[in-house]
Amino acid sequence: MGKPPAGVDHTRSRPAELDDEGAAHGPIFAILALVLWAIATTSVAQSTGQETLGADPRTRCAELVAFWQRHGGSKSEGGGGDIARKNAKVDCAAGRYQSGIRAMEELLRRNGYTVPPAGGN
Repeated sequence: MGKPPAGVDHTRSRPAELDDEGAAHGPIFAILALVLWAIATTSVAQSTGQETLGADPRTRCAELVAFWQRHGGSKSEGGGGDIARKNAKVDCAAGRYQSGIRAMEELLRRNGYTVPPAGGN
């Protein structure tokens, strides 16, 4: 074989589009962000679902409504707590337990309460 063509740099071990400043890091950071987002989403989904595991949904609705009335119902400062509680109670009475439970858990969290464990009022 002959000499390499003029102007071709055969000493580079990386493709020309990757510079010494780390231009290839963009995709790595995007993948890292995606992985972290997936982990965070999974953690939140697991933590919000664990409060209701193992409880009869009708009983759980009643527990959360009773907890709110004992601890937070009279302290609501314009946060729409009573309306949210009434809507959750209607959902539970209509058999839409998961909707009612979710609404009550969100109401409690929004007002600074830790959602009590099932059966632990």
